[in-house]
Amino acid sequence: MIKCCFCEQPLVCRECRRPFTPRQGETHVGVYQADTAVSCPECQKILACKACGYVYGENDKSDEAE
Repeated sequence: MIKCCFCEQPLVCRECRRPFTPRQGETHVGVYQADTAVSCPECQKILACKACGYVYGENDKSDEAE
């Protein structure tokens, strides 16, 4: 089972509520790289943790505002 890199809870997609189970190795690695957008393999939406709401691949908006 893969855990969320932010809250360490089991990684479940906020959109489809299914556990994140990557089908390819590069998708698995992308979960641990903050700047890499990751799609849920089940619903194809940008992956967001159901437990904490962390969005995988979303840029920090405060950095862009400056």
